Amino acid sequence: MVSDDDRLLEMAKAAYERSRGLFALRVAAPVALLPMVSFLLGTSARSATLLGAGLVVSIGLVMWRGGPFAWGGFSGLKAGAIPLVLAHAAKLVGHVCTPAGCTTLCVPACATGGIAAGLLIEWFARQGPSPNVTRVLGVTVAVFTGGLGCACVGSSGLLAMVVGLGASLVGGRLVPARA
Repeated sequence: MVSDDDRLLEMAKAAYERSRGLFALRVAAPVALLPMVSFLLGTSARSATLLGAGLVVSIGLVMWRGGPFAWGGFSGLKAGAIPLVLAHAAKLVGHVCTPAGCTTLCVPACATGGIAAGLLIEWFARQGPSPNVTRVLGVTVAVFTGGLGCACVGSSGLLAMVVGLGASLVGGRLVPARA
């Protein structure tokens, strides 16, 4: 037989979870605009849909979970904005010609953005409540976010961003933290 106290506790838990879920939806809803804007700026519909779905779902989950998970998710969202913006800006510029020849700026922008994102995630990891959770979730969300921009040049842009992100994250771990 279930007591009134047990029933009340279950109702309180259910209300708490509903509230956390609504909070996660309120945070994830504006994030859903990123893939739409990226599509309008030239990212393929397929890439914008796949990366956007991964981004919105991952942000929703980390916000629902809260705590260090939310810290890691927001860290990745902020860090991933760097390669996202740089890739779209490079695409708008097109290419640069020098006496040595012409080159596009998209892949270097993705690599540079990935490097900056990795360093920022490492900085957030050192500031946050759980460094390894921040690193893992930060990288995951940053890849989805930055990938929305870097996918506009295909797999080479995504690869450049991921390699830059990984290299700077590993390099950042080698630098000792200040006491």
